[in-house]
Amino acid sequence: MKYLSILKYALLAISALVVILFFVSGDINNENNPMLALMLDWAYILLGVAVVAAVLFPLVHIIQNPKGALQTLIGLAIVVVVVGISYAIASDAPITTAVITFDNPATLKLSDMGLYTTYAALTVAILAIIVGEIGRVFKK
Repeated sequence: MKYLSILKYALLAISALVVILFFVSGDINNENNPMLALMLDWAYILLGVAVVAAVLFPLVHIIQNPKGALQTLIGLAIVVVVVGISYAIASDAPITTAVITFDNPATLKLSDMGLYTTYAALTVAILAIIVGEIGRVFKK
């Protein structure tokens, strides 16, 4: 666990340094700013680390705790069902604004799916908070 703490602070320090370098570099509105490219590259690296951790740690948990694998697989199945339902009800109708028309059906469908999935996750989180608090009141 000590290594994870050191890694966390190292990533935080590097991230802070990259952000400081970006703002100190001068013209932050210039899209050709090399510090902007550095900051985006660092963000992609952090995203990659997060994705690898999100995939790797549950697999390690399943291997270490085979009895808990069923709960993990049930949770994964529920997520897949929610994402599938969100995709099924998502619209790919073009969106017209005063400036631009968004008419790529795949992008529209996936963005709607992401929104609906987020709404579902937010609803579950709020319900879990409410049920937890009500349960705590009755436990006393």
